[in-house]
Amino acid sequence: MGRWRTAEKRTAERDLHRWLRRELQDLGIKPPLDVEELCRALGERRGRPIVLRPFPLEKPGPSGLWVDTPQMDVILYQQETTRLHQEHIILHEVGHILVSEDEQADEEQETPDDFVEGWATLIPVLDPDLVRRVARRCSYDDGEECEVELAATIILEWSSVLDRATPLSDDPALRRVQSALGDRRGWL
Repeated sequence: MGRWRTAEKRTAERDLHRWLRRELQDLGIKPPLDVEELCRALGERRGRPIVLRPFPLEKPGPSGLWVDTPQMDVILYQQETTRLHQEHIILHEVGHILVSEDEQADEEQETPDDFVEGWATLIPVLDPDLVRRVARRCSYDDGEECEVELAATIILEWSSVLDRATPLSDDPALRRVQSALGDRRGWL
């Protein structure tokens, strides 16, 4: 049974790699990674901007939050951390946006009032109805949360590998050798 689960996880991760590669290509995102450009392209596809805002989120607590409004998507991310961690947080929230494009939210799902009050206390400028919509997304099952976390990690990993790759040679013969040895450019 353990081997089956491992094979199933490998297949799921391979499918996630393919899905991410396709999404990045569909959005016209090429290495090197520019998280703001990714958000701009995704916002264009969605027909509303994605606004990135550093915010002093309480610790311990969530390090990022995606707030979807009819006019825009807002990604709040922890301002008191490293830039690399901030990019990871933003990519995690982008993962939720990408998943939401494929799924329809259950509008009838109830959200406990104490949860809404907790978020309203954390970010008092948010309307309680908006907090209820966000809270429904925060109750994702562990599978989706793990998937978007892994997606953020994969994109950053690809980016770091490609940032350190040896540049392609100007010599056409050497370039063919590089290509034959599997030196691919673009998203891995």
